[in-house]
Amino acid sequence: MSGFLNPKVDVVDHPNGHTLVVGDVATISALDGRGAPAAAAQIASLLVDLGHICSLMGFVGDDEAGLELRQQLQQRGVSLDILAVTQWPTYTVAAETAVSASEARGETPEQQRTLPFNGMSEYQAHLQNRLERAVRNAAMLIVADQGFGSIGDPRAAVFAAKQSRLPCLVLCAPHQTKHYGSATRVVEVAPILTAAEGAALGRWVAAAHAQFTGLATE
Repeated sequence: MSGFLNPKVDVVDHPNGHTLVVGDVATISALDGRGAPAAAAQIASLLVDLGHICSLMGFVGDDEAGLELRQQLQQRGVSLDILAVTQWPTYTVAAETAVSASEARGETPEQQRTLPFNGMSEYQAHLQNRLERAVRNAAMLIVADQGFGSIGDPRAAVFAAKQSRLPCLVLCAPHQTKHYGSATRVVEVAPILTAAEGAALGRWVAAAHAQFTGLATE
């Protein structure tokens, strides 16, 4: 692996029965200079606030925004499995529009990419390998895919959940739904979930956890 793509990886022991959230990690730009979790980071934060044990897997930039986001998530109790991408900015979405700045400019999904990935890069392959290990003691998988480039092979991510007999919920941008036909459920969302979407997510996760617990005890 090149020095430019040298990952800085947190050492993580995922808690048993954790909800694994994997995919596009982003922060919300704020006028006061302090960001807030968006996309996969927001999903993980919401689940922890609802009392779930949650792990987050994805990428941030090797910058102040990425460091601040990781600190916020750690303080909230999210188990982090994050790779910092050297010389690339943490993805940022605008709070007032609930969409990415590039999407607001009308750019295509390929033009929106902020990560140096196309196809199955070394980073994406590394993430997939970590995902396959992390699902072994998880209760469910949630994939957050806004098309930023974190998920190299969507089918492989869903297959990893199926191999472990886990429910897989996909929360993604409309242009990404075609990749997740075999997931348990696919819901189209923007990078920032609304209050109603957050409440619906909590209900679905609670129901899926109850079902998983029943299967595990049979």
